[in-house]
Order: sequence, then C-alpha cells, then structure tokens
Amino acid sequence: MINLNVKFLSNAYIASAADSFLKENKISSIPVDIERVIEVNYRMDIVPLPSLQTAFDIEGFSANDFSAIYVDKYVYERIYNRYRFTLAHEIGHRVLHQQYYNRLSFSKSSDWANILEQIEESDRSSMEYQANMFAGMVLVPKEILKVEFNKEIPLIKSHIEQAQSNGLCRDDYLPVMTVAIADKLSPKFEVSGECLRIRIQYERIDQEIP
Repeated sequence: MINLNVKFLSNAYIASAADSFLKENKISSIPVDIERVIEVNYRMDIVPLPSLQTAFDIEGFSANDFSAIYVDKYVYERIYNRYRFTLAHEIGHRVLHQQYYNRLSFSKSSDWANILEQIEESDRSSMEYQANMFAGMVLVPKEILKVEFNKEIPLIKSHIEQAQSNGLCRDDYLPVMTVAIADKLSPKFEVSGECLRIRIQYERIDQEIP
C-alpha cells in the first residue's frame, strides 16, 4: 500500500489556485482554451491512447514528470466536453499534487493502473476530488459564470411564473430551472451540463433565480 499523506485542501484554497492559474495564463474568456495552455504554456504533449478506458478504467493520466497527458483515444475523438475536463483535471494534478507524483515511479499506462490500486483510498479520493474541483473552477470561471447565468434568468421568467401559478414554491422549481440554465450554457463553456450545474450550485449563483 502506498501512503502519500495527501494534505486536506479547502475549497477556498483550490479556488485560489484556480484563480491564480487563470490569471497567470491570461484567461479571460470562454470557452477556456485548455489545450493551448497545456501545450504552449506548460509544454506538455497531449497523447491519445487506444483502449485506455476499457483496459484500465482510466480516462486520462499524466506522465510521471508531467511532460505529457495521456487521454483515452475514444474520449479524445468522440466526447469533447469530457476530453476538455480530463485535461483540466490532469493539469490540476500538476498544480496541486506535483510533490506526490515526484514520489511515484511509472512510465506507461499499466504501471499507472497498478500504482492507482496501491495508493491509499483516502489519498486517491482526496487527489481526485481536488483535481475535479480545480478543473471545474478553471473551465467555468466564477465571474464569467455569474454574467452568463444572469443573462439567462429573464429567458426563463415565463417558466417560473407558470411554476408559481401551479402552486410550486421556489424550492420545488429551483433545481429544474438551474438544470435548464446549465444545459443552455453548456455549449458556451464547452463542458457538460452536470459540470455547470455543480459550479452554479457551489457558487450559489442559483440564488439569483427569483
């Protein structure tokens, strides 16, 4: 068993790291060009690998020295939003977890799959949660999300009024309206509707819905 003693990182700490990443890479518009940042700014190769997910249940992983990000070829070619999130997730590992990767040794996907099985569950869960949070915060920047979300509120006014006229309270229709806006904004951010929903609820931007 590999015990990395991964540090607890608060969501506020991860948000600060994501904000710094956005500023350092001069990202101020959507969709965030995560591919360019990785290849140009971080000089990492993006390498599609056939059957990575089917063989090892892995969508992507980073090289031991962070010289490359390997992504399942099917995800790379067919599931664009998931591919982008995988890239942001992996760059999150570089930003947040490089000290732990330095203690590991692997050179190919089978090596990484074996290491994953040996890493203490609490360490693995912490790293994955932290990288997921980072990815969402980078691909869906808070301030841009607020602006885009508020643009959509007037467009669902009639649906809100219909829900209210049918006797529904705000707590009843709020999740439905949030999902509707998340799905509408998904193409703009080039992330999944689920990723947007999580970001909206985490930042409590759904409270803008009357």
